[in-house]
Amino acid sequence: MPLWLLPVAAVPLLMLVGCATPVGGAASTAGPSASASVSLSPTPTPTESPDATVAPSPTVTAFTGDVLIVTSEVLDGQLQVTAMVPAVSEGDGTCVLELVGTDRTVSVTGAEGNDVTYCGVMSMPVDGAMSDVQFRVRYDSPSTRAESAVSTVEPAP
Repeated sequence: MPLWLLPVAAVPLLMLVGCATPVGGAASTAGPSASASVSLSPTPTPTESPDATVAPSPTVTAFTGDVLIVTSEVLDGQLQVTAMVPAVSEGDGTCVLELVGTDRTVSVTGAEGNDVTYCGVMSMPVDGAMSDVQFRVRYDSPSTRAESAVSTVEPAP
């Protein structure tokens, strides 16, 4: 056998030497006898302390931003409002126009834009003078909640 072949044949044997090392935590008592025994240290089990509390995982994120009113006007006795939620781009949310001081609301599905969610035209009938109308817009989705400030319709210049 050529001498250069000895180092090549010895490499696989040297790689197997590491396989005979005991696993972490195990102590081998094997000696030259035919029988060997291995003792393993017991694995600790975690216990809960009585003071441990599990925080509930929210299904909807708490208030995360503002809704900006884009347009608001009263035309033929109808309050018409458009709005947007900046820095949120999703199409699975709902925009709700609320007439303050009443239980009247109207909603539309938000439209996903480039780093913005648009709330299209929301319209509802109103009574009284344009300056008396107060409203707000809320946006709710599985991941975002936002709300505008209470707003009024500004008369056209």
